[in-house]
Amino acid sequence: MEKGLNSYYGTGYNDYLYAKNSLDIAREIGNFNGVASMASQAAEKLFKAVIEKYFIDDEDCIRLLKSHNLRSMLEKIKTKFPDCPLDSKDYKWLGDFYYDARYPGDNFTVVGEESGQECIRLLEELIGWIDSLDDTNGNKPKGLGKIGDFI
Repeated sequence: MEKGLNSYYGTGYNDYLYAKNSLDIAREIGNFNGVASMASQAAEKLFKAVIEKYFIDDEDCIRLLKSHNLRSMLEKIKTKFPDCPLDSKDYKWLGDFYYDARYPGDNFTVVGEESGQECIRLLEELIGWIDSLDDTNGNKPKGLGKIGDFI
């Protein structure tokens, strides 16, 4: 899997770091919408890292790389990794924040602290699963790193 910052994994991991480190600010302002929408975006990029690596010759690859539908991406991933422990309902829920927590309108939602923390938990679950796929060299970013950790 491509590990540099200019990759789906690298930008997804970077978005995860921003979301996780935004929890304290969100507590201060009493609004976790930024955490939730950034977490949704991070999950999308992380799923696309898996799709790009393992499904590049699949006819659905281009469609999924243009999609924002986390549930569809995860269901495709599970066709190759049936033992994947990630729950499609959880990632459908996370994916809804991409628009609903970011843009005003009829579907706008206010995200509370518990949901914000759950978004981070889901990202950490996803990153842990991706890292278990093929990281025998320990080269993927770990913890709250710095930009140099991506290169």
